[in-house]
Amino acid sequence: MKILFTEVMGAKDKLRDAFPDDELVMFDEPLEKDELIHEAAGASVLSVFIRTPMDRDVIDSLPDLRMINTRSVGFDHIDVEHALGKGIAVTHVAEYGPHVVAEHAFCLMLACARDLVEADRSVKEDKRFDFHPFRGVELRGKVLGVLGTGKIGSEVVRIGRGFGMKVVAFDMYPNEALAREHAFSYRPLDEVLRASDFVSVHLPLTDDTRGLIGREALQKMKKDSILINAARGPIVDEDALREALNSGHLRAAGVDVIADESDPGSSPLIDSERAIITPHIGFFTAEAVDRMLGHSIDIIQSFRSGTVTGRVPVEYVTASAARSG
Repeated sequence: MKILFTEVMGAKDKLRDAFPDDELVMFDEPLEKDELIHEAAGASVLSVFIRTPMDRDVIDSLPDLRMINTRSVGFDHIDVEHALGKGIAVTHVAEYGPHVVAEHAFCLMLACARDLVEADRSVKEDKRFDFHPFRGVELRGKVLGVLGTGKIGSEVVRIGRGFGMKVVAFDMYPNEALAREHAFSYRPLDEVLRASDFVSVHLPLTDDTRGLIGREALQKMKKDSILINAARGPIVDEDALREALNSGHLRAAGVDVIADESDPGSSPLIDSERAIITPHIGFFTAEAVDRMLGHSIDIIQSFRSGTVTGRVPVEYVTASAARSG
């Protein structure tokens, strides 16, 4: 069986050990569309990552393709409905450790609250050891608004409570057991935005959430509050966020994702002194990457045995079909 892997991140030997009898085509980087189609010709399985888009043109150009595996939780870079309509299984890593992204969200939160990047630059570049420009704000006792309480959002709630924060949350499907366990309440989005000192976004990217945090939503946030986005870039309107930062309405923003990650220079946030930007590294720890790879190996081996594990959620497929219909 021919299997193509993109963005293998130094795991070629492990993949060869896992699939000794198969034809493996492996790349360290993502592939452009034409190269992907060329290299994947005859492949039964494609195992990709978030920087390798699988649109309908790619899918239609690979008649031998039987399964697409993404080594990530999110699968918005794949035209899932089109693939399923052609009888191609679509699988993902449902969980590789949601705590790792939650930890990074708090890394961004603390960096924004304590002016960490600017303080570091002041010492190293300006050779100043002066604390006066960097009066920070504390997390303890503040209100943390969590948008989306799935696996990652749930970890953010847990960590926030550990910092002594009061948590309020928004989710289309409230997890009341989680709310009872961590003593927080679900509220409508507008109320969460108005009440929170920190807002952390952990929603999936869908037609409903694209642009959800736009100009109107940002103006509802507290003066001097902080926005964190470690979910997907297009959920936040970056032009509107830049305006809110420039005007001083928001104290700062910490983002691990932007709208067009292939062209970071196009982001309105790129030269904002009030925005801390990291290059989608929330998931990127040695431990998490190893777990992702292990889960994907198991999924591909399940495909070979005829019982595919790790399929994308049925509710996503149903919702996607309803929107297109």
